[in-house]
Amino acid sequence: MKNRFYFTTAAFPNMITLLNLVTGFFSILMSVQEKYEYAVWLVLLALVLDSLDGHVARIFGNETEFGRELDSLADAVSFVVAPCMFVSKVFFLNSSITLLVVMIFYLCSGIFRLARYNVNPTRGGCFEGLPTPAAALTLMMTMLAFNKNLWLERSSSLISVVFLMTALGFLMVSDIPYPKVSAIKFRTWRTLFIVQVVVFGGVFFLLNVESAIASIFLTFLTLSPFYCASFHKASGEDASNEKGGA
Repeated sequence: MKNRFYFTTAAFPNMITLLNLVTGFFSILMSVQEKYEYAVWLVLLALVLDSLDGHVARIFGNETEFGRELDSLADAVSFVVAPCMFVSKVFFLNSSITLLVVMIFYLCSGIFRLARYNVNPTRGGCFEGLPTPAAALTLMMTMLAFNKNLWLERSSSLISVVFLMTALGFLMVSDIPYPKVSAIKFRTWRTLFIVQVVVFGGVFFLLNVESAIASIFLTFLTLSPFYCASFHKASGEDASNEKGGA
């Protein structure tokens, strides 16, 4: 008889993963009902849950292949389908073939990114390509900031979102390194952290908290690959020094 691991402590991280799935589903419902702020904050909550389930699994020492597959399926709903639904509802009246093609590209890129991660997981504290949670929140927070500042009424807003979704899709399927947040060392990332604090404070003072959070994600998306590359370089030099010392 097979081991029913879902009746063991492995059930705890799996339950958190399912909460991630449910949160993503409710985000979709909020988008359908045009309650956009709730939709974005629910995806942010899904990000917290997505980070938590892995930590819980490691605490109990019961990381499983089933849990990894379940996590990818939940992420597909919360960080790929939910953002696409959000965009389609916000621009429903201004939808075009171009926007539809870009949304399909983003959707396929996100699913591809999740499937590739299952085959090639994180190595050396960095992801291969932009993680889907970061892409989803960058997109949705930026659009929420547009809505808060009444920029969605401008004709250029649709062009900006099309450009952003296309860029995020390419970043997800690329091999550009992005850091795993839990593996970040403050000593290495101190400068970027200070830059983000300054950007957040300045944008919050000039505009609002939604715009400030969107600026944080955009800054991280732009600058963190350079820090990830420097981290790998420093790790390589440390390894070389250790070999030389030996």
